[in-house]
Amino acid sequence: MKKVTVGIIGGTNGMGRWLADLLTEQGCTVHVTGRKTRMTGVDAARICDVVVVSVPISATAGVIADVGPHVKKGQALMDLTSLKKDPVALMLQHSEAEVVGCHPLFGPSVTEPSGHNIVLCPGRGDVWYTWIKAIFEKTGYTVLERTPGEHDRMMTIVQVLNHLNTIALGMAIAETGTPLSEVNQFSTPIFRAKMDIVKKIFTEAPELYADIIAGNPDTKDVLQTYERVVGKIISLLAGGDGSRLKEAMETAAKKLF
Repeated sequence: MKKVTVGIIGGTNGMGRWLADLLTEQGCTVHVTGRKTRMTGVDAARICDVVVVSVPISATAGVIADVGPHVKKGQALMDLTSLKKDPVALMLQHSEAEVVGCHPLFGPSVTEPSGHNIVLCPGRGDVWYTWIKAIFEKTGYTVLERTPGEHDRMMTIVQVLNHLNTIALGMAIAETGTPLSEVNQFSTPIFRAKMDIVKKIFTEAPELYADIIAGNPDTKDVLQTYERVVGKIISLLAGGDGSRLKEAMETAAKKLF
C-alpha cells in the first residue's frame, strides 16, 4: 500500500494528538487540524486517505455533517468519540466513504500499549478497517470488535454508571455544607483517592462527562437501575442494622466475582 495520508480533525491535543503521533511513527503522513490551524477539516477531507474526527462529543455531529460529503469512495471516515451508535450512523449518512468507529479505552497520556484496549466498530467497507486494525495490533494494543450498539451498552456501565456515581458523591458532599478542608482532616487514603477523581471530573472537563452521560442512548435504563439500587439500600437499612445490606452485598458479590 502507498504511503497513507491521514487528516485528524481535532488532532492538536487529546486523543487526536495521540493518534497523530502513533500514525506518524508508523510512516503515515499526518495532517492535524484545529480551531487555530491554517488547514481546515474540509481541506483535510479533500486530500487525505483517512479522515478522523476527534472533537468533543457535543461538536461531533456538526463536524461529521460538515466534512462527510467531502470524503469520497476509496477514502475512509473514522471517529474517536466515546459513543459509537450516533457517530457511526452520521458518518454513514453524510459520506460515501468507508466508515470506521473507534474508541480507545484509555487517555492520551498512555505510552505503553500493553494491557490497553481499543474498540473498533465496522461501519462500511473492509480495506481501511483492516488497515487501522492491523496498525493497532502491530503496535501492541488489543482490539475489541463490536457493533456500535454493543459498545454503547457497555459504556453505560464503564462510563455512565461509573461517572454518575462519582458525580453523585461530589454533589452529595457539597450538599452537606461541610467545608472540604474539614473533611480532608478525617480522610482515609481511599477517600482521598476518590476525591481526586471527583476534583478531576468537576473541575477539568465537566462538559465531557456530562456529554458522556447525556449522549449515551441507553443512559435512561442505567439511571433507573441506579435509582432502584439506592432505593433498595435505603429500604434494607430501615431496620436499623446492617445485616440485610450485608446479605445483599454477598449476593451481589456472587454475581460479580
